[in-house]
Amino acid sequence: MAPSADDIVKRLDTPSFGQLIARRRRQLGLSQRDLADLLCAASGRPTVTRHELSRYERGIRLPRRRALEALASCLDVPLRELEQANADRHRRVPF
Repeated sequence: MAPSADDIVKRLDTPSFGQLIARRRRQLGLSQRDLADLLCAASGRPTVTRHELSRYERGIRLPRRRALEALASCLDVPLRELEQANADRHRRVPF
């Protein structure tokens, strides 16, 4: 079934996963490097880089479950909100 016009408008008005985390990062006054450092500490993975965050923000990559949990914690965003934005990425209407 094709999406309704209301569904399309709602999806276009809803920030993407990358937009959501970039906006929240900036609201907290964090650079990508700052957030990467926080994610390293929270996830126990010393390999999270600002380049990885850039890929998340640009929609090139999506974090796995553990990284998503750490990201929610570091950004003080409900995990469910990030999961929803992550799931919505697959349902975006192409132009």
